[in-house]
Amino acid sequence: MPYTGNRFPSLQTRRLQLVSPAEAGFDAHEAFLRIGAPRFIDAADDPDALWWSVATIIGHWHLRGYGLFAVIERSTGRPVGLIGPWFPKGWPEPELSWHLTEDARGKGYASEAAEVVLDWLFHEMKWSTVASFIPEDNDASIALAQRIGARPEQLVSFRLAPADNMRTWRHYPAARRLEQPSVTERLQ
Repeated sequence: MPYTGNRFPSLQTRRLQLVSPAEAGFDAHEAFLRIGAPRFIDAADDPDALWWSVATIIGHWHLRGYGLFAVIERSTGRPVGLIGPWFPKGWPEPELSWHLTEDARGKGYASEAAEVVLDWLFHEMKWSTVASFIPEDNDASIALAQRIGARPEQLVSFRLAPADNMRTWRHYPAARRLEQPSVTERLQ
């Protein structure tokens, strides 16, 4: 998957702004690490592990040229999650991953953000497909994958899998994704 030279895009939807946590203007400490920051990273209860997780998310952008976007509610400026492509060492292939705060769930934010990220991946990054690895018992993520047009494939097992019962859900460019994503700015 070729790197296009646009390191830190900012994507926008009607209600959300998606920014790279590696962007110089993004305050990762305020968004993720301060006491009382929204919690949607698995290591949130352990401050040291949380720091390593945030550093990994930022480093992923530098090493791969893409990564998880911080999802910001436009009306409040509040971070509500992380959504984007994720391909750490040990993963079988790039994955579209999503994590939202508890209070941001049920508002359609995940599908709204996932749609604009898929548009960016297929139109800007020229990817032809991307997977999501979802545990068989994660009904909410399965419903989201179905809502955004993903198709189930085989069960997958890999050493760093977060669960034993992961199924691959495959995303393809769809006819409904005819418009270019709203990329609001890029830092070179």
